[in-house]
Amino acid sequence: MGGGNSQLIFLLIMVALLVFMFSRTRKQQKAQQQMQNSVAPGAEVMTTSGMFGTVVSIDGDVVVLEIAPGLRTRWTRRAVARVVTASGPTVEPAGAGGNALSFEKTAEDVPGPAASPVQRGDDGTGGATRSQ
Repeated sequence: MGGGNSQLIFLLIMVALLVFMFSRTRKQQKAQQQMQNSVAPGAEVMTTSGMFGTVVSIDGDVVVLEIAPGLRTRWTRRAVARVVTASGPTVEPAGAGGNALSFEKTAEDVPGPAASPVQRGDDGTGGATRSQ
């Protein structure tokens, strides 16, 4: 009869673990849905694919993100994975605070001439010479 009690205890432990796992999953899903519903314009978010952007507008289930100055994309609200920064009452325009992304190259970004110049070959083609 001791074998039956141990099987019953094992079964109860398994059921308790399953209940715990399912309740935890439901809590996480509920928290994720609350976060997605509370996203407001001005918040910086990350999508499920890893794209960062600032929420510009929300229309039902569609969220418009600005991922670069002047570049806006449409996403479903469920694609928002997390909020990086909360929305504030004032949102600076892209070029005003110097926080905008810059894709222009400056003189420091462009590499200079090579330290050892390439020697002109004997044939005049400009290729490097090679000694054999």
